[in-house]
Amino acid sequence: LSIRIPNKTMFKSAVVLAAVVASASAFAPSPRTFVSQRVALNAEPEWSPPEGTKWVEKDFEAEIKKLEKEAEERLDDKIAELMSNIEKTGKK
Repeated sequence: LSIRIPNKTMFKSAVVLAAVVASASAFAPSPRTFVSQRVALNAEPEWSPPEGTKWVEKDFEAEIKKLEKEAEERLDDKIAELMSNIEKTGKK
């Protein structure tokens, strides 16, 4: 049994297209109903801190700015150290 294909490049294109469609379907999201998502969100109880404890909101922005400043200082120190090493070893 032999199948005659008039154009091999057309056959190759069709095979490549089928492979692309098959691989793309692996990344497609699974279908979900809107109602089940809504019920799941409404079913969660509201969070509250444990009895006898007080919730304290931390100021993360101040901590991040402090860490950024320290990191920039360390980076500047390292750059200065590397530049001095270049100046020492680069001279002949």
